[in-house]
Amino acid sequence: MKIAVTARGAGLGAWLDPDFERSLQVVVVDDDNQFEAWMNSETNSEQFDGLALAAKLVTEQVDILITGKINAESLAYLLQAGISVKHAEQGCVLELIEAARNQTLESLT
Repeated sequence: MKIAVTARGAGLGAWLDPDFERSLQVVVVDDDNQFEAWMNSETNSEQFDGLALAAKLVTEQVDILITGKINAESLAYLLQAGISVKHAEQGCVLELIEAARNQTLESLT
């Protein structure tokens, strides 16, 4: 299972960046806690609509996204692709990954 977190940095200790469309980084963690981080290229565009970032999550076969807020279009795109979107207000990447694994985060629908 791959879990993605919108983050302010590129590591497991990075803090949640609560805005999907404007997040600085996305950290993707697998079942073995191996991770990769990518810059959000959307922050350099004028639209900030999040669809390019959502498409990348689908391409990378992410199962769960953890973020704070997300626009309706990006949310619908991810849900249609089968990605579960979880809500968090704060926390570091590793804490949020564990919360998702323990199913203690609220789903966004």
